[in-house]
Amino acid sequence: MREVIERVNSLGSPSGRPQARDEDYETCIPFIAQKGLELNDVEARALIILISGLFRKSCELAGFSSQENIGIRTKFRDAGRRSAPWRPTSSVVPGRPQDGADGNRINRWLLPPDHKFFATEKIATLVEVKYYLQALSMQNAPPVLLCDIRNIFSPWLIEHPIVPGAYQDPIQLIPIDFRIFASQRRSVQSGHVHPLDRGGIHHPDNTFLMLFRSNQIQGNLTIEELLTLMRTIVNKHDNALQNNSALEAKLRGRGSS
Repeated sequence: MREVIERVNSLGSPSGRPQARDEDYETCIPFIAQKGLELNDVEARALIILISGLFRKSCELAGFSSQENIGIRTKFRDAGRRSAPWRPTSSVVPGRPQDGADGNRINRWLLPPDHKFFATEKIATLVEVKYYLQALSMQNAPPVLLCDIRNIFSPWLIEHPIVPGAYQDPIQLIPIDFRIFASQRRSVQSGHVHPLDRGGIHHPDNTFLMLFRSNQIQGNLTIEELLTLMRTIVNKHDNALQNNSALEAKLRGRGSS
């Protein structure tokens, strides 16, 4: 046990980032996971090194390209520990709204605590870890062979076993295909149950991966608001059809041509 603790502290030390060894995945990941949300910053830093490394190796063994591998890990880092563009205007072109191409992302814990993108280092890191675990639970995700992580992160960090096919898009409740995501990374985006613009926080309980189309559907609504809106819309259309609305019949392809 002492060796595991020393290895975790070495991996998570802010003064250096050693490469994870294959045996670290099997010993250190379960040790950190059993602490749940009580883990400290050092353990969180060690965990993201281990989980991102485990993800990289799993993708390599499954035949995914280096470009796909790096692209996904960069996406998760930018959506997890790093903020979205946080200045109002571009640092490249004065007056233009800032975007990710400006290189303007920042570690979330370096922002003021009252900033909507703020999160502590531990919490922001756990959000990023959750994205990796959700990705490894998508349809056609690469199998994890170096460590049994199926149940050690549930229910405190993720809501399901970490096995391919266990995770669905939270809006449409349909599978997310990992192979499509790997080749078309914009097809999947990060989202919040309660939007940050509406007072939500960047926390594992409030974050998830979703299809691009689902992100468009949700907009700036909470999930509960979205479901209420969809029920209202469907009920109104059904009532219109029952009341013999000519417009509704035409909308559904039942009107006369």
